[in-house]
Formats: sequence, C-alpha cells, structure tokens
Amino acid sequence: MKMHHILSIVLAIILASSVAEAFLDEKTQQRVNGICKQTMDTRFCSSLLIKNLNTFPASNKEIMNVTVSEAERFAANTYFFISTLLRNAGDERPDLQACAEAYAIVNSAFTKAVTFFKQAYYSKIVNIEKKVSTAVDICKTDFNVLGYQINPLTEKNRQTKILLSMEQIVSHMVSS
Repeated sequence: MKMHHILSIVLAIILASSVAEAFLDEKTQQRVNGICKQTMDTRFCSSLLIKNLNTFPASNKEIMNVTVSEAERFAANTYFFISTLLRNAGDERPDLQACAEAYAIVNSAFTKAVTFFKQAYYSKIVNIEKKVSTAVDICKTDFNVLGYQINPLTEKNRQTKILLSMEQIVSHMVSS
C-alpha cells in the first residue's frame, strides 16, 4: 500500500513538471532560451530553469532567484557528496580532499550570491566568477574514484561551470 502511494506521488510530480513546461509562456520561454543558448549545455540549463520557475511570465529577477538558489543547492550537495566519498577513500584521498576544499569555496561563493540577490546587489554576483572558476579548476578529475567507472566529479565540475555561467548571464540582465 505504501509503495502504491509513493508511486502515485512520483507520477503526480512528473505530470505537474511536464504540465508546467507545456504551459510555459512565450516570453519566459524566450528568456530561458536566450540565457541557456549562451551556456555550454542548453538542455541542462533549460530543464533546471523550467523545473524550478513558479510564476509565469517569469521576470529576470525570478529567473535570477532560481539560478542562485539552484547553484547554492548544487554546490552544497556536491560538497556533501565529496565528503561522503572521502569516508572510504584510499589512494585518491589527497585528490578528493583538494576537491572538498575547492567545493567549500564554491559553496561559500554561491551562498554569497544568494545573499547578494536577497539584498538586491545584483552586480556583486558577477564578482564571484573568478573565485568559483579558480576553485573548480583546483578540483582535478584525473583520478579514479572507488565504485565509479568515470570520475563523477567530472560531471559535477561541468555542471558547476554551467550554473556559474547562468548566474553571470542573468546577473548582467538584472543589473542592466
């Protein structure tokens, strides 16, 4: 009985998500397309924005809110993920430790971006780019991670760079 209830909830969420995407107004869709075409992964960018936007038409500030909030959430989850990997690390421990330290910086920077957004200091969000880019580059992914055929941090780094570029694009739009 419980599994049936859980399955029903999951299906309802999927349906709601696809309905929200289907009813995305033209103006919001154009904004999302304009932002995401400037990133290295249009699909990742678009799906993240569409899934998390709650009002239509969405203003640049609403898109910025989603972007900074999702970047902060992603960075915190990545830091936690690396910390979990560190518990069972062997030879890769120094590399994972470097990534943990790098993502502590990324998490802090994205948290500052949320604070800047809440204080309406949109132009200050642009200033986190160098800090995040440098930190992501510290997290090298040329090592094996126990239990994974491909180092999962390669994809985490790529997605972090996309989120950073989304923040940069939207913060320029909001502060203009």
